[in-house]
Amino acid sequence: MKLIYKFFTICFLLTSIFLLVFSSESFANSDLTIDSEACILIDADFGKVLYEKNSSKRLYPASTTKVMTAILTVENCNLQDNVTVSYWAINSVPPTYTMGYIKEGQVLTVEELLNITMIASANDAAYVLAEYIANLDNPDYLKDSSAEAKTSFENSIAEFSEMMNNKAKEIGCLDTNFVNPNGIHNENHYSTAYDLALIGKYAYSNSVIKSIGSKATYDLPKNAVNNHTVYRSTIALLRSDSKYYYEYANGMKTGYTDPAGYCIIATAKKDDMNLLAVVLHGRYLEDGTATRESDCIKLFNYGFENYTSTALIKEGDIAKTISVVNGTDESDSLDLVCTDTLDCLVDSGEVIDITPVINLTNVIAPIAKGEVVGTITYTIDDIEYSSDLIASHDVYSSDAKSLIIVLSIIFVILLIIVLGFIIPRKNGKA
Repeated sequence: MKLIYKFFTICFLLTSIFLLVFSSESFANSDLTIDSEACILIDADFGKVLYEKNSSKRLYPASTTKVMTAILTVENCNLQDNVTVSYWAINSVPPTYTMGYIKEGQVLTVEELLNITMIASANDAAYVLAEYIANLDNPDYLKDSSAEAKTSFENSIAEFSEMMNNKAKEIGCLDTNFVNPNGIHNENHYSTAYDLALIGKYAYSNSVIKSIGSKATYDLPKNAVNNHTVYRSTIALLRSDSKYYYEYANGMKTGYTDPAGYCIIATAKKDDMNLLAVVLHGRYLEDGTATRESDCIKLFNYGFENYTSTALIKEGDIAKTISVVNGTDESDSLDLVCTDTLDCLVDSGEVIDITPVINLTNVIAPIAKGEVVGTITYTIDDIEYSSDLIASHDVYSSDAKSLIIVLSIIFVILLIIVLGFIIPRKNGKA
């Protein structure tokens, strides 16, 4: 008995030591120290959450707000439209807030204003865009320094803010409220890391915003009102002269106010992986480290090192082969071709083996080559990855088959009518 007891005791001790060491190693490998108050890391293409800290905590977004302003701008305006800068748009920005130093009466294109807003984080330019968009049906809105113009400006900002909040709900935001287009501090102007990730992901899918947000500098051409002006991006991750330069970074928007701290929505691309990080209420540590930038780099490195992009199906792949109803013998066998490459981020080393769902919308000839005939959908971790399926070739209608189908339908209808007369009579005799 003593030997058995000793044996089990030794086994227990060895097992405990092994689990302790293994657990410690696992914790060390997966642990990620984020110094800022809140953050989230997602797959920028499909939204899969890879890491989060206090991502649902309501905080002030500061100038990351301008990403939503950019969304409404590209969705409501022609980039080449001319906009006249109003008096109150440039005189409503509080002291110490960033300005683009545009001038009253200056005429700029929507594209120029959008560049100044996103790259230089100019609060005056954001106001100009918001006032313009709120008055698209009223191009003669007041732009002078009068009290009436001030009231008009304030009403325009309130209307634009309502547009922002409606768009946030449409995108899926759960706890966001905007009261201005630029992030100037207000107790009722707030969001969460999760909601800002949704807004950033939506913006990242727009090629105009993506392009503008990736610029390290922007040159405003000289015109009759202003000299040649060069604006420098506020995103240190993009600037090669910064100690926080990150080679994979490619956008999108920073923010700062005293109550909000240092904020950012940032994107990065490496190989086939597109990541988006949000950091809120960053600060400077005693050693001078800027947690906004350092936390972004930590998050991106974590994503690139621990996840792999796996293609569920590729553009041009045949998802399924079907037999088309009423097609000719030569053409009725149809390949369903995927139109998009569907990539999914998985833990490194993980193998995905999921049967997709194929929904067909048209299986009756005639069908034209390239016509959308259905969709293919993979569902992984409650996220749907979908693509259209198109016909690989023309499927011609068979007249003989058509006649057979029509006759069969007529026969079935007649049979139903005859049975309708016969069955009641039998019941009557019974």
